[in-house]
Amino acid sequence: MIEMSNVFKTFGDNAVLRDFSMKVDEGETLVILGRSGTGKSVTLKHIVGLIQPDKGSIKVDGRSVIGANRKQLSAIRDDVAYLFQSGALVNWMTVRDNVALSLVESRSVPRREIDERVDESLASLGMLEAADRMPADISGGMRKRAALARVLVQGPRAILYDEPTAGLDPIMARTVGELINEVQSSGQRAAIVVTHDLELAFSVATTLALHHEGKLVELAEPDAFKQSQHPVIRSFLDGTVQESGT
Repeated sequence: MIEMSNVFKTFGDNAVLRDFSMKVDEGETLVILGRSGTGKSVTLKHIVGLIQPDKGSIKVDGRSVIGANRKQLSAIRDDVAYLFQSGALVNWMTVRDNVALSLVESRSVPRREIDERVDESLASLGMLEAADRMPADISGGMRKRAALARVLVQGPRAILYDEPTAGLDPIMARTVGELINEVQSSGQRAAIVVTHDLELAFSVATTLALHHEGKLVELAEPDAFKQSQHPVIRSFLDGTVQESGT
């Protein structure tokens, strides 16, 4: 579904991606762990064409992101939804209008169908009662749900989650993890979750990797990753995993 091969990206003297490669298929949830500033979010932005690499290959369902024109990128973004860290809701629009925005802008979906899809998406996340409220009038957790509803209404084949629990208290962070698992339960979507939240990572991942020095270190299933003796992974996990009782 999503494949990056031998990707390089440098900003000034900072090499963020160095011969970076990964592959995620439908039904898989890849969690990319790493400390802030390592380039995790940059990886996601490459997949949807927000950033172009210096060299390498990026494909979504066999279609090249590199060199894609506006129409081709739009088709790719229809299949791959990006859930921004902030949620990126439009403050002057109601929750309902925020969720409908991408469908309205596409001008290819009848208004009646838009309304039906928006209500279905909001209802699936327990947000229908908040549909006519403004983003400023709902909690941070509800804003996350609204942003996820806006993603789901597109019917994407893959979802990219950029630090989905950032700024949330532990209870809401667990709720976000439950939502991700619920979205993935159909087994029909690919997902990439960028986070430094270990509890979230181990609760949603089918595969984990650590972003280190521009590459992914030790792609593995959760139990194998947790037991890894790779020094970089042990440095990242030690203490936190033990304290969590896992």
